[in-house]
Formats: sequence, C-alpha cells, structure tokens
Amino acid sequence: MPNRSCRSKRRTDEIDFLEYKDIISKIVDIKNLDHVGIPGLVSVVLPVFNGEDYLDTAVRSVLGQTYTKFELIIVDDGSQDNSRKIAEDLANIDSRIRLICHDKNKQLPAALNSGFDLANGEYYTWISHDNIMLPEFIGSMKNELDASPNTAMVYGNMRLIDDKGAVLRGRGWYEHPLMSGNVILPDSTDDLNDTANNTIGASFMYRASAAEFIGGYSVRRFGIEDYDYWMRINELFCVRHTRVSEPLYMYRFHDKSLTSKDAEMKITENRPQLMEFDKLRRKCILSAVLNDKADMVKLKGLLERIEKLNLCELRSLSN
Repeated sequence: MPNRSCRSKRRTDEIDFLEYKDIISKIVDIKNLDHVGIPGLVSVVLPVFNGEDYLDTAVRSVLGQTYTKFELIIVDDGSQDNSRKIAEDLANIDSRIRLICHDKNKQLPAALNSGFDLANGEYYTWISHDNIMLPEFIGSMKNELDASPNTAMVYGNMRLIDDKGAVLRGRGWYEHPLMSGNVILPDSTDDLNDTANNTIGASFMYRASAAEFIGGYSVRRFGIEDYDYWMRINELFCVRHTRVSEPLYMYRFHDKSLTSKDAEMKITENRPQLMEFDKLRRKCILSAVLNDKADMVKLKGLLERIEKLNLCELRSLSN
C-alpha cells in the first residue's frame, strides 16, 4: 500500500494522470463492485432522432449478431419523421426489442439515460441510428470482457462509410493502411483525460457494474457526452483496446450526422474545457483518497456529489 501520509503533503495538481491512476487502483477495483445485470446478457441502446434514412439498417445490424443473448432498447427521442413507425414495426418482429418514446426531443445524453435506466444486461453498449455493427461485434466485445475481469471497458477499431454505405477512404483519422477506410485507434488510454482528443470512438462495450458506480451521461454535455463518460470510466477503472484488430463497427459520415455539425455544436471547441473540468473532478477524488477518507462506498458518494457539477455549463466552471 502507498504511504498516503507522505503523498498527501504534495499538492494534488502536481500528480500526473498515470500516478493518479496508480493511487486510485489501490482503492477502486472493478472486481469488487456488486454484480449488476443478468449474466451474459448484453444491453444495446439505440437512440434515434429523425433517423428514418438509416434506422432500419442499424437495427437489423444488431439483430444480425452471431451472439444472440442481447436486448435492444430503441429510444425515439421525439422524432418528427417516420422513425417511430419504423421502430414499432421492427419491435413487432423481434421480442428482444423494446421501444421508449419521448414526447419531445431531449437530446442524446437524456435518450441514453432513458435507455440504460431500463437495461437488464451485464454488459452495455450503444449504437447511433446511422451506424452499423458487423455480425461479430457483440460476441467479440463480450468475450474480451469475459477474458479480462479486471477491465471495465473495451473499445475497438472501426471502418468509415459514407451516406450510401460505401467505404470512405482517405479521411486521415487514424487510417491504416492508407486509403483503407480503417480507423485503427491507439492501444492506450493514458492520454485520454489529458489530451483533447477522444480516442475511444464508437466501437465499445462496458460493464453494467461500472455504469452503476459512476452514474449516467451528463445532460449538459450534448456533443461530448460520450467523451466525458469515457473519461469518467478511465479515471477510475481499466479501459483497454481489444485484442481483435479487425474493425467490427461501421461509422457513417453524412451531412445530417452530429459529427458533421462539429463547428455548429462546438464539439471540438468544448473539449479543452472538458479537460479542465476533469482535472477538477480528479482533484476532488484524489484529495479524499490521499487524506484516508475514501473506500469504495465513500468514493461512490463523492462521485455523486461531484457529478452535480455536471449540471453546470462548462464555460461557467472555467470562470
């Protein structure tokens, strides 16, 4: 065990992320959390808002998985097009599908929370209404977590496609080999919380026990809600790249996607502020740990108090 009395003499902002993770790992262990969910069941949440063009394809990619012990929770987030009707028709053909309907658009973080509030699985993932899971995706991700009980979350590589489903080449986003359309993400998440660059992507799965411990997606982080969530998991638990290098997920670029609205939504612009907020979050956690006040129960209570800050806008926290 580390000598906390000596370490507590140091200012918490002098401790870098890797040293922080080493300290936290002595307190937080994913294997020590209470089991959550039906063993072997994977809960897939699919939020949709005006996604009639691609929804059917996304849903059928989930239904076509080789691993079949899953539930699919579609959350229609106040769509004004034909999305709800498409979802209803699909739910009628497969009992693994459940449909939640918001009367008005609440945005992606709230839609995700609505879906996961009803999830029964041991493992969680979600898919945007315009993306595609290749048939081995769920089984491969689950196998990775089964084989690594000390890991809270795994993520994998992707392949870019365009609005017609053709491979999109030459985008330069971790592309390897060149002109392949493959997004080969970094193996390590050591820089995820300190460098304003989301290197997790859209191909991932995490344990329900980790989600129960850290809480839901922040409704004030629309556009960077996923990045914020990955950072929250990464600052407490082990997150690692899958051993499978072959992309098992198709990420679609098109004019209506949130990614295409980066400038309008200030997604990239808000990332540095998110880094600063995460430093504040880690400082609060670290202060409790270094002062011998934190065990797993106390730390969860502390996280709940810290996450109340997530109800604030990032710019107000930086002032």
